[in-house]
Amino acid sequence: MKHKIVTKLWLGKYVSVRDYELKAAIQEGGMIIEYLSEKMHLSVDDIKHIKPSGKFHEAKFVGNIKSYQLADITWKPGDSEQKELFL
Repeated sequence: MKHKIVTKLWLGKYVSVRDYELKAAIQEGGMIIEYLSEKMHLSVDDIKHIKPSGKFHEAKFVGNIKSYQLADITWKPGDSEQKELFL
């Protein structure tokens, strides 16, 4: 399961995830996004329905990736402690 820590919310309600992070999360069996010690779990099925925005951004610090798209996901933290027992 891919783990991502975010430090801010876009417009106060969205977390931004890069398209290559979503692809890696599909291969790793899902994603956990953490913001201010709250967690949101995304299954592979959830991730497959997320569509990145059309705008490409130039990657400055990622080795072999030249550009990426962002996907804004509505921040909905859940009862992560209960879910983690079953992962």
